[in-house]
Amino acid sequence: MRRHSLLKKPLLVLYGIAGAGMLGHGLFRPILPIFARRVGATGLEVGLLTSGFMLARAITAYIIGKNIDKSGKRKIYVKIGFFCVFIIAFTYFFVDSYCGLLFLRFCQGVCSGLMWPATQIMVAEEAEKGYKTRALSLYQIFGRIGALLSRVILSLVLLITANMGLEELSSFRVVFLVGGVILFIGFIEVLFVPESKKFETKKKKGKPNYSIFLLGFVFGALLALAPISFIYLNEHYNITLLGIAILLFCLDIITMLAMYGSSHLTDLVGVKKSLWIVIIPCLLTALCLPFVSFFIVFVILYFIMRMSISSFIPISRAYATGINTEVGSSIGTLNMMTNLGSVVGPIVGGYVYDSFSGGFKIAGYSGIALLLIPAIILFFKKSR
Repeated sequence: MRRHSLLKKPLLVLYGIAGAGMLGHGLFRPILPIFARRVGATGLEVGLLTSGFMLARAITAYIIGKNIDKSGKRKIYVKIGFFCVFIIAFTYFFVDSYCGLLFLRFCQGVCSGLMWPATQIMVAEEAEKGYKTRALSLYQIFGRIGALLSRVILSLVLLITANMGLEELSSFRVVFLVGGVILFIGFIEVLFVPESKKFETKKKKGKPNYSIFLLGFVFGALLALAPISFIYLNEHYNITLLGIAILLFCLDIITMLAMYGSSHLTDLVGVKKSLWIVIIPCLLTALCLPFVSFFIVFVILYFIMRMSISSFIPISRAYATGINTEVGSSIGTLNMMTNLGSVVGPIVGGYVYDSFSGGFKIAGYSGIALLLIPAIILFFKKSR
């Protein structure tokens, strides 16, 4: 095994971009709902911040995927996206109304749709044969490391600003500035990414297995149910916010290891066999969650489910970049469907949580996971 195959300079730069992007974005995500409330947003309007972001990212990802196939260009979309996103981060400093906040959040979604499909394609193209899924996994892992670091930096910034005597909104504005600086560093890093050497834009024969897009939608919805599970842990098991934070930290570490392990397996045995290993545990654990009364059992099942959900991401991207059709369209459509799932998932999960009692408050996971059954049947039927 040649370890350097996963650590070539172009790949390291792409991993770093993912880390910088998630580090900067991770500073915004926890405080935006609170900031929105402080400028007069209702609960519905706070929810629209996420839905608007995801919808903008979904539409843009699909369009950019199509354009990548036509133009053969990748890096230009990453440069434009990162340049705009760090400008937007600094602009948050001056926002004092919900409408301005919603507009900037929508613009962030557009920038995200510009960048990430292109970077995923670049990672897949730079990776050597037999290392693609692991490279895409490391790309995701570096992003998660950036998200973990963002929590540390956010805590430090808020602690320092509190000791300086700044008011809450002023502290949030300082966070926006710090996020802007980090994203600017990410933009500088983009300038050192070599243009992809693979510019084959001719349409290949064959059609994508559209059921992979349905799977992307389902897993996107499951991934976006995380906030509902946090509320459930707090209200059903009386877990404190500190306890939830510790659980999330442990989950992130275990998930990164599981993601790389499943990606390594995929490079060895192929996507089809790996999908079974990901989907079956996800389906079974999601169906069992509402019936679990013991906290430790719930945590074990929840961890298995979340590891399965996260492992699907690099596996599906490896499949989308390797099928016999236009790569840009496949990655763009897969990202779009995942993002649309992230819009629908919280709506379904929230409705179920409000409509049921006891353990069935978490049954949104179960209902959405049932869609995995027809999706996987269609996938393997079409793959024959």
